[in-house]
Amino acid sequence: MDQVMVIGLVAGFITTLGYVPQIAKGYRTGRMDDVSVFMPLVLIAGMSLWLAYGVLLGDVPIMFWNGVSIALNVAIIAMKFYYGRGAPPVTR
Repeated sequence: MDQVMVIGLVAGFITTLGYVPQIAKGYRTGRMDDVSVFMPLVLIAGMSLWLAYGVLLGDVPIMFWNGVSIALNVAIIAMKFYYGRGAPPVTR
């Protein structure tokens, strides 16, 4: 593995890590009232294009981390709808 790939993998990890606190907070509190559904939808659209770009280039870090980021954004949207439907807050 060359240095360029390592930089790409570390950069993708750090960037993708940004979604984890929102997901953890939503899971812990059972509330997603203050989360916009529009932002993750726009991000999914952009990340899908980055994923396609990575596939066309055969760039593993771009493909991997955009795939993970898309999954995390889908989780945020799913939690937004699940907790927004009146599901009782989770007490942990």
